[in-house]
Amino acid sequence: MHHTSRKNNTFYLVVNSGYQAVGIGLYCDTENVSTLSLDKKTVSAFLMQSILELLQEHALKFSDLSFISTHSGPAPFTTLRVGIATVNGIGFATGLPLIGINGLKELSKVYPEYTVILNAFCDDVYIGKNGKTSCENIDIFLQEESAAITKPVTYIGNGVALHYEKIKGVLGKKVQLIGDYPYEANIELIAQAAYDAWQKKERIVNQVIPIYLKQYSAKIAPSP
Repeated sequence: MHHTSRKNNTFYLVVNSGYQAVGIGLYCDTENVSTLSLDKKTVSAFLMQSILELLQEHALKFSDLSFISTHSGPAPFTTLRVGIATVNGIGFATGLPLIGINGLKELSKVYPEYTVILNAFCDDVYIGKNGKTSCENIDIFLQEESAAITKPVTYIGNGVALHYEKIKGVLGKKVQLIGDYPYEANIELIAQAAYDAWQKKERIVNQVIPIYLKQYSAKIAPSP
């Protein structure tokens, strides 16, 4: 058990629901105290237990925390739902303030010169550019990009590898694809955005609402 100094420090937990795993981080101000990762297949069974063990390891209780933050999406539905539901439950039981962070938006703000493309499944992609986010079918997105691009653009994110052939096939030399690019928003990015929000007293809620971005709408032909 590690005893962590509490004097004049801001301790908080971060839960980052990702595509392959869920990360849990304990932070003191901007410093990462400890981080662990749970496979997405086991997160529903072990997330709460792992949070309690992480706090116990550092001789902390929920009452020692200033707030809890969680990735609010977009992300795979199951891991996102489990992460947010767990954090909301802790907030309800303890009265701790909560901060939800849109990982796609934060990633696009950190890399403003790039367009972030994340897998939204079923041939859809989440798109982040300059802090703005959306969801589109990959084919429609590429058609729109091909018509709008006036100079080469760069894409990053896990949607790039997934749709590599389509992207190169439609855009050709209009696009640059980086091999060593951020796969998705990591826990450090979520933690920094949450700490900044806490310092500014912004985005503080008692219930985090998931961000899905996907909207399903039927196009109905006009009546004759």
